[in-house]
Amino acid sequence: MRNTIHVKWIAPLLVMGLVLTGCSGTGDLPDTTAAASISTSSSVETDEEDSSDSTKSGTDSTAEYAAVFEKDSVIDINIEVSDENWAAILADPMAEEYVSADVTVDGTTVSDVGIRAKGNSSLMSVANSDSDRYSLRVKFDKYVDGQSLLGLDELVLNNCFSDPSYMREYLTYEAFSELGSDTPLTVYANIYINGELFGFYLCVEDVGDSFLAREFDNDDGNLYKAGQGSTLSADSAIDSFSLKTGDDESLSGIQELVDILDAMPAGEKGDIESILDVDSVLKYFAVNTVLGSYDSYLGGFSQNYYLYESDGVSTMIPWDYNMSFGGFSSDNGTSTTIPIDEPVQGVTLASRPLAAKLLAVDEYLQKYHDYIETVTAYLSGMESRTAALADIIRPYVAADPNAFYTIAEFEDAIILHDDTEEAASDTTVPITTSDEAAQTTTSDASVPSSSGDSTMPEPPSGTDGGIGTGPAPGDVPGDGSGFSPDGNTDGFPAGGPGGNAGGGQGGFGGQSLDMIPVSILDYAADRLLNITQQLAGDLPTTGNTTAVNADTNPVK
Repeated sequence: MRNTIHVKWIAPLLVMGLVLTGCSGTGDLPDTTAAASISTSSSVETDEEDSSDSTKSGTDSTAEYAAVFEKDSVIDINIEVSDENWAAILADPMAEEYVSADVTVDGTTVSDVGIRAKGNSSLMSVANSDSDRYSLRVKFDKYVDGQSLLGLDELVLNNCFSDPSYMREYLTYEAFSELGSDTPLTVYANIYINGELFGFYLCVEDVGDSFLAREFDNDDGNLYKAGQGSTLSADSAIDSFSLKTGDDESLSGIQELVDILDAMPAGEKGDIESILDVDSVLKYFAVNTVLGSYDSYLGGFSQNYYLYESDGVSTMIPWDYNMSFGGFSSDNGTSTTIPIDEPVQGVTLASRPLAAKLLAVDEYLQKYHDYIETVTAYLSGMESRTAALADIIRPYVAADPNAFYTIAEFEDAIILHDDTEEAASDTTVPITTSDEAAQTTTSDASVPSSSGDSTMPEPPSGTDGGIGTGPAPGDVPGDGSGFSPDGNTDGFPAGGPGGNAGGGQGGFGGQSLDMIPVSILDYAADRLLNITQQLAGDLPTTGNTTAVNADTNPVK
């Protein structure tokens, strides 16, 4: 049972002024009653009205396309694709083969663009369901060399799989931005297919040439993508990495990093700073640890990050956060008690040498703790932040015709469940109770738009905005099984014990559409209390026991 003390721990942080401010405000939202008209020319076209607004707020980026990613806003993305090409995607999504389409993003049209289904375990889950709600990759220069959207070469449209709140990825990237990490831009989007509303998605800037030019002022280095098993340990194969851009086909840059990391003397820096931007890694660890993201380097699969090597030094770049806030199936909220100085789940710290070696250096450990405190301060403002964001996206969620979850499940994913009546009496932090959420009315939701008068369409009759119901929040399917990206379910661990351990209840891998992860605020409250106690010395920062099944983990 969750103790009400978690709210008491939020108050001191609020008093100290550590809570993130200035996060609300919608700006002008586009008219979503119908898809914007789509150009069929072979060039890039921009609506005259939209092109005049080249200084949108919400990002300090100088890239022209950054104006599309306005903070806390919703845009329209219209995809005009032939019936034959769309049918090809739906017939074999696992093939991830591109087809041609014309795509209009926030009023700017690019013709002859490559689109395809994307994903890993999430793609498999949708492909094995009755839903066609696939995440999509949009490559503007697939068929026309050098073509872009205002300088952007590629973006992804994420379907918010395994996230009834629609917020996990958005908020996690926001936390990275707060730390100053090199972070992809994001914006919510209504997706239209041939003029018909298809779904409410999160649009994410791809980590590629455009991203590198925007964040690093150059895209001439080597960009490595970490696939499953990218532990950087001396006894692991480096072919889990793939070269996305650059000329290091042999992955010699990765091998050199592995060798220097392996040669680091215990508790000493060695030569690591000559090849690695250590600060970027410590920030990566801090956000993943505080926000409970273990579909990452720190979890069983050791994946979902990039390394960008420029002038001989590699920077760690975060990626893929729809299962943060304890949403991974081997977690489902149990990682709230993981000790911050052994921030792994289901594996030994030694099996993740990048964490083990860096955090053994006193200077790095202190800096990591500083970042932990910054992210914890961000977490302490989660109640008001999710409330403000919910006010913006709720009408779009309610009108999503192919949603994975019902609007009731959306509301349930963004409230604090246990002891809400007593917690609500603490006026320091506003609490939304389950009963209050159930009374929230979302039908006939009116949405502000550039025209000032726009009403979202109703969800199709009988759908209630979703595709069925699942177990109650926090519940996990009885056998605790998961699956690997290749579909193999053999040998997956059931997770470790509780206490200051954070053992998972399910196996490593993806999760089915009927599994609903822990509420964001339930996770945030418990994790905030636990980390505050660790930093105060009331709980140990070591003693991770989640690796009780490490001998059967898919990635040791």
